Amino acid sequence: MKTNHRSGFTLIELLIVIAIILILIAIALPNFLDAQARAKVTKTEGDMKAMQEALEAYFIDWRKYIGNWQIRRLTTPIKYITVLPEDPFGPINSADVGYPTVLSEYGPPIKRFYIYHGPPTFDDHPDMKRIGIRWVMTGLGPDQGWFDNIGAHTIFKYPRYSPTNGTRSRGNIERVGPGQIPQDKYRYFWDG
Repeated sequence: MKTNHRSGFTLIELLIVIAIILILIAIALPNFLDAQARAKVTKTEGDMKAMQEALEAYFIDWRKYIGNWQIRRLTTPIKYITVLPEDPFGPINSADVGYPTVLSEYGPPIKRFYIYHGPPTFDDHPDMKRIGIRWVMTGLGPDQGWFDNIGAHTIFKYPRYSPTNGTRSRGNIERVGPGQIPQDKYRYFWDG
């Protein structure tokens, strides 16, 4: 007598395999997202370094730094940098209190450029003059915000990005110049 036996998986075995796969995804996904955020931070720091070099080349030629929001001058008429890099965390979140300013300066549709402040922003501030700050470049960081917004109140402070918080971190990534002026030193005097 022949028995026709097919071998295969039972429903319970399939459900167990699916559950194991879902558990592995739940473990791996946060690590993947944190690695993605760290890669964007690394790109931001590299972009800002390239833009700093372009700003210094501009300064050597013109004996002055470009003014607020004028980063396009780094590409025209003389190409100090071939293409303006875009903030990988941009564009700015539309709920941020700084959104209208960025929109008015860079134009619609909202651009992903880094936020740049140069002369005359820091020229008359005694602490900025003392430590030699002439410009600040800001990347938005994972929260895509420029200012701290808390409920109905806006606190005009610029939080700093902390890599220890990974994808959950709020805060900006900044480069302060000329030279290697630490962001903490700048913020201590500016936010005061």
